[in-house]
Amino acid sequence: MIRMFKPYISEKAAPALAEILKTDWIGQGPAVNRVEKKFEKMFGLSSALTVNSCTSALHLALVLSNVGDGDEVIAAPLTCSATNIPILHQKAKPVFADIQKDSLNIDPRSIKEKLTPRTKAILIVHWGGEPCDMDGILKIAEEKGIPVIEDAAHALGAKYKNRYIGTISDFTCFSFQAIKQITSVDGGMLVCKDHDAYKRGKLLRWYGIDRTFKGDIYWKFKVKEAGFKYHMNDVTATMLSVQLDDLAAVNARRREIVERYRESLSNVPGLTLLRGKKEQESGNWLFTILVERRDDFIKMMKDNDIETHMVHIRCDVYPIFGGKRLQLPVMNEVEANYISIPLHAGLTDEDVDKVIKTIRKGW
Repeated sequence: MIRMFKPYISEKAAPALAEILKTDWIGQGPAVNRVEKKFEKMFGLSSALTVNSCTSALHLALVLSNVGDGDEVIAAPLTCSATNIPILHQKAKPVFADIQKDSLNIDPRSIKEKLTPRTKAILIVHWGGEPCDMDGILKIAEEKGIPVIEDAAHALGAKYKNRYIGTISDFTCFSFQAIKQITSVDGGMLVCKDHDAYKRGKLLRWYGIDRTFKGDIYWKFKVKEAGFKYHMNDVTATMLSVQLDDLAAVNARRREIVERYRESLSNVPGLTLLRGKKEQESGNWLFTILVERRDDFIKMMKDNDIETHMVHIRCDVYPIFGGKRLQLPVMNEVEANYISIPLHAGLTDEDVDKVIKTIRKGW
């Protein structure tokens, strides 16, 4: 079976982990600090905070945006539930905007229509790694005077108009979960544009405690704001550091596969490719297509030992979010047609050939 996903694990990971496990410090320590600086240098950032998951990063971003009881957050419907559940933890309401058919990303025009006096933030997702229309989204946010939070779980290494995702909005949240481009087994990163927000986030990720020793035995009990247990540890940070060394090669291989898919599947009847804008570089986490008779397509691929998957379903169908919104016409239209085919650095050229030939011959 050609699988949808395969975790990428560097050959250097096991030796590096063996060494860190021999040390006296495996909790949050110097390795965490080093990987944050490494991440900042790689992407031209200044305020990156490691956390234990992208979901934790998203929750922290909402807290730092002062989203609270009764507030509204404009949100993308097509994403993992983990994107939008943190909104509920803040006792706020997700207001789902519609998506664009050619990218499955949130539509700025729909965002503008959904704004109310209670809107406190805009939370977007770069579907499959393809950047959203950031100019349009930021213009709306600036006019409203509210922050933009990017769920960039799919978009590590992606660029929008020559700017890395992570350098654009108020908050950007990355994922290093098992099947992302690179993994630290689990983990995340929160990037803050404002340094004061960064300093507050650094406190909140570890209970609200200032970990810088002040010479007072009671320093750690001087907590001014209740925080969370969201920090990363040195074992995970070591894994992340090693994996980051291979990110360029991993993303290059994924890009090669995507280019072959685009070239070979562009004229298949009953199949539509999502757009890829020239001024953008996708993170290429998913290769999603729109197909007619999706169930038949899935069966055809499975019969040929090729896994396919929707990956995520629309969030508004979850009871916790209140049920399907019929006023999302594009989401309603594509709901029965979108599907993703295998994309990961472990695919061989022969695997890619088989995926392409199976689709071209059987569809």
